[in-house]
This record gives sequence, C-alpha cells and structure tokens, in this order.
Amino acid sequence: MSAWQNDGDTEFTARLVIVVGLIALLAIVLGFAGGMFLGRSSSPDLALLAAQARANAKAVSAELAPAKPLYDGAVPTGTIEDATAYADAQARIVSARARLAAADTSLLALAPGIYARAVAALDALAQAASTPVPADTFDGLFDKALEELAILSGA
Repeated sequence: MSAWQNDGDTEFTARLVIVVGLIALLAIVLGFAGGMFLGRSSSPDLALLAAQARANAKAVSAELAPAKPLYDGAVPTGTIEDATAYADAQARIVSARARLAAADTSLLALAPGIYARAVAALDALAQAASTPVPADTFDGLFDKALEELAILSGA
C-alpha cells in the first residue's frame, strides 16, 4: 500500500500525515535557503558602499575648494569688493552643501557622527558667506569644513 492510497476510509493514515509533513518541511527549508541566497547575493558590498561614500566626500571637497580664493578676493575685510566673485563663492558653497545632502544615505551609513559634523561645518560656512564676514573668519570656517570632509573621505 502506498502512502497516497487510503483503504477507502475518509481518515488520514499516519503514513500520509508523515509524508505530507515532510514535504511541507522540505518546502519551507528550500524556500528559506533560496531566500537567504537571493538576499545575500543582491545585498550591496560594504567595501563598495564605503568607497562610494568616500568618493562622494572627496567630490564635495573638490567642489568647495575654489570658494576660498574667490571669497578672499571678493570680501577681504568684510565688505563686498567684487560682487561676481562673492556670488560665485556663495554658489560653490551652496552646491557643495547640496551635493553632501544628496549623498547622505551612503555617508550617513559610513560615519553618522562625522557626517553630522561635516554638515554642521558646511552650514556654518554657508551662514558666514551669506552675511559677508572678513576673509580671515571665513578662512577659519572653510578650513574646518575641509577638515571634516577630509575625515569623512578617509583622507
């Protein structure tokens, strides 16, 4: 008598219950193993994410770098002497801040504390640039922002 045959009774045999239970258990185990395999194979590589985050931080630093000489030339004593260079310096700071915000997912995952300090430093720099401050004050804030970005980029 096979496990699938029932002697005409409407009751389940012990053998049938065991076979159905084993098949169900096998299906669950295979489903779990398949899910784990697909989940692990599709998850991003941590080293790749860290490299991308560091590259984003370096790109923000590179974008910000020209703002210092522009600002220093435009606002040497706290009054705007060259409106075009001043506007360009401000635009670079705003653009760098936006780029940092756009990369927040990878950077925040890499180093949340350092990312927060870099954001705060860039915000302070943007605030100082929006209300013209003397070049030496700006330079101190600029150097702090670049320092935080360098730490974030792993440099």
